[in-house]
Amino acid sequence: MKKRLLSVLLVLVMATGLLSGCAGKKEDSSTNKPNTDVSEPDTNKGTDTDEQVTIKILSTLITEKEGPMEQAMADAYMAKNPNVKIELIGQPVNEMAKKIVALNTSNDLPDAFFMPTEFMAQAHDMGIIVDHEELLGEEFIGTLTEKVVEYGKINGQLMMVPWHVIPVAVIYRGDWLQEIGMDKIETMDDFAAAAKAFTNDSRWGFSMVGTNNGSGQARFVQYSRAFGVNEIYQNDAGEWVSDLGTDKFRNALQSFVDLALVDGVVPPGATETGYPEAAAYFAQEKTGLMITGSNAIGAIESDNPNLKGKLASVAVPKAERHVTNLQTSGYAITTASKNPEIVADYLKFITQSEFSVDFGVKSGRLPVTKDAAADPAFDNETFKGFIDCMEYALPSPSFPAYGEIQDVMGEAYNTMIGNGVSIDDAMEKVISRVETILADNQ
Repeated sequence: MKKRLLSVLLVLVMATGLLSGCAGKKEDSSTNKPNTDVSEPDTNKGTDTDEQVTIKILSTLITEKEGPMEQAMADAYMAKNPNVKIELIGQPVNEMAKKIVALNTSNDLPDAFFMPTEFMAQAHDMGIIVDHEELLGEEFIGTLTEKVVEYGKINGQLMMVPWHVIPVAVIYRGDWLQEIGMDKIETMDDFAAAAKAFTNDSRWGFSMVGTNNGSGQARFVQYSRAFGVNEIYQNDAGEWVSDLGTDKFRNALQSFVDLALVDGVVPPGATETGYPEAAAYFAQEKTGLMITGSNAIGAIESDNPNLKGKLASVAVPKAERHVTNLQTSGYAITTASKNPEIVADYLKFITQSEFSVDFGVKSGRLPVTKDAAADPAFDNETFKGFIDCMEYALPSPSFPAYGEIQDVMGEAYNTMIGNGVSIDDAMEKVISRVETILADNQ
């Protein structure tokens, strides 16, 4: 009987100890749990806990001139949230898509990465991106300009947390335009006339990006769209079709090539002139016109501060219509992130006017929020064309082989300028390649 009583008492003591231990662990767990409620209006997600969180972000800007500005934003967030470490990992934009595919294969995706426009459709198909609209909340989405949200989507999914927008327009020397007696550049005829008038023994009119790569192709896409060309689209039957075999594209191609070969308004070696070289020509005051994104303003003025106040911008001139590509840029949060709410909070933090206005003026990467975009800092001739052209934005096609379509266009102008290929031969190659691409992707 005594043995049985001792056994019962021993069991009760052990049970009491276990319950006490469980209660202690539960209290510790709740104390260390991070506050990740995205509904909080202040950007203080990590300050309610001592638990350290590292957020890894693949950044393209950290490798460029804007790197120190981006790092300063990250530092400001970490100062307010001491338990959060923002690790910006440099990755060139031209290699981002390939890198993300490789990291996904090895199950090593970062918390977020800079989303290249041309990678949006593929990333959507890969299923590696979170539901940004749900994560960010209606209140924040409502602060963004409508077109930024619209053109940041693929099949209804917002593919990134928008950070800045880079419309494509024409930068020109406003002082040179006054000197030649022109008051505006509205049409492609005006564009050619200004380029010819700007050209003399010591300079050329047009900083053409003639390389057959993504940078050159993207600019020529906008040039040809101004002639009414839709390089790839779906007809009423839902079939993919292209205007690249039409007279509209032929006229656009011939007009573009003639600027280099006939009019002589382009620096020599156009097929080897990429964006860095074209921007350098402009900064060195060797050229006075350039089809480019608004980010070129920051690069040019950084290289030559004397040009501040002399640059102006205008929507891509029309042959048939004005156009632009509204490059909504930002970071995509991956489904692999263990702290998506904290990542979202950081990405919302850097869109604040406190940062985005100064960043926009210095870099030419324009704000995505309505309040910041309306700031007086952008109410001048330098930014006017980029602001105005947003109404002419055309969506990026979701065609799965869009990169191949761009390559067809790039090969056409590049071989005509560099190898002397005739317009007839170039068009024959264009039509043949497009037919093959369409047949493989219906």
